[in-house]
Amino acid sequence: MGASLNTSIVSLVLSSGIIAKLVLGILVVCSILSWAIIFSKIVSFRRVEKENRRFLSIFLKSDSLRDVKSAVINPNEGPVFSISKGLIEKVDPYIDWDKEIVLANSGFPPLSGLERSLRSGIQDEMNHYEKSVHFLATIGNTAPFIGLFGTVWGIMNSFRAIGLQESANIAVVAPGIAEALVATAAGLAAAIPAVVAYNFFVNTLRRLEIQLEIFSSELVTLVEEIYHRSSVI
Repeated sequence: MGASLNTSIVSLVLSSGIIAKLVLGILVVCSILSWAIIFSKIVSFRRVEKENRRFLSIFLKSDSLRDVKSAVINPNEGPVFSISKGLIEKVDPYIDWDKEIVLANSGFPPLSGLERSLRSGIQDEMNHYEKSVHFLATIGNTAPFIGLFGTVWGIMNSFRAIGLQESANIAVVAPGIAEALVATAAGLAAAIPAVVAYNFFVNTLRRLEIQLEIFSSELVTLVEEIYHRSSVI
């Protein structure tokens, strides 16, 4: 029975008009793109979580910015590592790492400048991981309306068939109604996974941003310790 139903749906699609086929084609492309983004982001966020957890386990054992500097020498990836590396590269020329003090007359950047740099780094990381996520929202918002267009078109064909046949029996209206329902189902099939995935990824990105903000504040605290030790502030 299932095979017969699938065959009938395929036959219905193949026998449908050019507009119905165009609508279904667009929805199929949207669905393929949506699932491609979903699988790609799942893999990406799992990797980010693993890399962040690995670097944070090292960071939690660190007592100073020098320990963080030693940690960023090791190859790693992920936003937490990238932010740490960016900060170390910015302050490295101005610090005597053996004594962990600011070099005299080195022109060490102010804390406010470092905080702005960290915020900029966080924003860059978020922009990188947000890529394509908003496209899921676009699919989720537009796919039902594309399907609705196909639905309206199918119903219009049914009424046109009634006018031509001068009869409203089921054999006359069934093809148009069936096209309309297939378009509706296709629109929902494309939209629902996209909306669910978008909401999930938005929450994941929000947690990642909070994690990066907390981590950057910890880095600033380590820099402040060097400031105090050097009698800069």
